[in-house]
Amino acid sequence: MEKKQQNINTFSSFMIVATFFSLWISVYFDVKAEAVLSYFLIFTFGILHGSNDLKLIQQTSGNSRKGFFLRALGSYISVILFTVLFFSFFPTLALGFFILASSYHFGEQHWASQTGKSTLSYPFFGSYGMVIFFLLFYCQAEEVSPIIYQITGLEIPTEFYLYTLTASFAVFMAIYFWWLARGEIKVNMVKELFYLAVFFIVFKTASLIWAFSIYFVIWHSIPSLMDQTRFLYGKISKSSLLAYFKTSLLYWIVSMVGLAGMYYLFQDRQGLFLSIMIYFLAAITFPHVIVMNRLNRS
Repeated sequence: MEKKQQNINTFSSFMIVATFFSLWISVYFDVKAEAVLSYFLIFTFGILHGSNDLKLIQQTSGNSRKGFFLRALGSYISVILFTVLFFSFFPTLALGFFILASSYHFGEQHWASQTGKSTLSYPFFGSYGMVIFFLLFYCQAEEVSPIIYQITGLEIPTEFYLYTLTASFAVFMAIYFWWLARGEIKVNMVKELFYLAVFFIVFKTASLIWAFSIYFVIWHSIPSLMDQTRFLYGKISKSSLLAYFKTSLLYWIVSMVGLAGMYYLFQDRQGLFLSIMIYFLAAITFPHVIVMNRLNRS
């Protein structure tokens, strides 16, 4: 147990150092170079961490037969296609669901190993993720609002981000104190609040895409990739990471080719490309959230 906690502390220290290093190197990049680096990190580590979902489905179900794999693949593709259609016909509703699903997913990744099974876990995970999202939205309101308008046609005032951030933080802390009073949670909340302060500095200082990529890659994708590797292969090692990359390579290549093509077409229209990237991320996020929730419950 002590060794596990030591590894967690070491990895947390790495994430803090990597975060401030990423913030530091942004001083030497112009906006375009920063965007290219952001897309590279999202398209590699970001997409890679969701590229082994079918393997995870087989592992959690205990069924590795070809017929089951094909059914799982069909279901997975169906969810992606449904998401694309959802965004095409109901963009406002779809964007709202995407934010809620992603918020829950971010919160679950960060807190699942630190909390017990409870019906309050769902609002706890979701509210924490909402804090992350709306902290970013509030700090980057001038860039976020035009993108939301481009997708939905709605003009969102900055105050909305602040009110939602405040309400989400209140729900998150209320559930935490409820669990604390009942002895159902033991975490260093001072450390967690320090992390939120770090995110605020990043979101306030960096550009929108760079700030998002710092959080998404360093604080979500890499930890998730490590958790998945440990679940699939029992440990983190060079051989287990290589095995993870091999099983996820085809899905990753297909995703990279599609996204690289979109970037080539829309690199001179960053706002439009960001909107299209949101559609794509949403399409692969919904099935990934379902798979990871199943993994955490197992």
